Amino acid sequence: MAFEWISYFDCAACGTVERADAVGYDSLGYPECPGCGARTGPLVGAGATETGTEALD
Repeated sequence: MAFEWISYFDCAACGTVERADAVGYDSLGYPECPGCGARTGPLVGAGATETGTEALD
């Protein structure tokens, strides 16, 4: 019996759930949400609710 492992991307900003192979990545290799465009990276907290490219202070 064959089994295929499927990974999912879960956006913390908008709640979109998508197959990981359907998600695009930025130039640093971090995933970008296909629903809202939010980027996930090491400086984004678990409760991220903002989207956009504001400077991180």
